[in-house]
Amino acid sequence: MVDKEDLNYPSYAYIALARRGMEKISLDQCFLENCDNEDPKLLEPFKKEVFEKENKVIEKIQIKCKKCNRIFILKFETLKYVAKSTKNEEEKPLSMGLVHALDEDGKNLGHIGYF
Repeated sequence: MVDKEDLNYPSYAYIALARRGMEKISLDQCFLENCDNEDPKLLEPFKKEVFEKENKVIEKIQIKCKKCNRIFILKFETLKYVAKSTKNEEEKPLSMGLVHALDEDGKNLGHIGYF
């Protein structure tokens, strides 16, 4: 059995609006086609995989939607060392997080936003 604490993920991501800034979008919804579930009580995360590569960490959380009875995956990709301050050597390098939705077979359904 998977520890529920280990299955936590951000509640929202930010979508870039070109030159108009960013908009917050809830990740507590089903991202599968033909499903309009926005009720977090009907989402059940049940499996988490973590991969670490040279400069990034990838987390995949499988979630069952109880409204459409299908499974989708939220893929969180944290890119380490995106930028480093040229003025302050002691400052930590910046990282950036991207969120993608995948179907049960791993097919990319699209970039959701940044976290």
